Amino acid sequence: AARTRADTPILIAGDGGQRPQLEQLIAERGLGHRVRLLGRVSEAEKRQLYAHALAVFFGPQDEDYGYITLEAMAAGKAVITCDDSGGVLGFVEHGTTGWVVPPQAETVADAIDQYAADPAMAARQGVAGRAAFDALDLNWNRVVETLLAA
Repeated sequence: AARTRADTPILIAGDGGQRPQLEQLIAERGLGHRVRLLGRVSEAEKRQLYAHALAVFFGPQDEDYGYITLEAMAAGKAVITCDDSGGVLGFVEHGTTGWVVPPQAETVADAIDQYAADPAMAARQGVAGRAAFDALDLNWNRVVETLLAA
């Protein structure tokens, strides 16, 4: 957030062991007006957050699948992720459904700035992400059929 040029609000949902350090960084860098730590959110709140997001950043560490990525794509949002994000890379196509960038603050900030400068591009990539999600045909019937066929 400190490296973005745009005044894009950053909302971080969830709780974890890094919250005190994040609170300290936000205060030290004077980002309290732009960065909000939301803590745990309900499913209804999560849907609203996705619905109103310009894009979704998900740069996981030790993540083998990436439900957040799938949720964002299902909501029609472009996804920013890093080139070391594991299973997430199976879903995000750089320049089509989002951005895949090196895991550096500057490159993530640049991706955020690109979407802030061109919200229509973010929307197009979100539409492509939703189409990619739909093409996966993820549903419990398919899961059961796949498991029974094995």
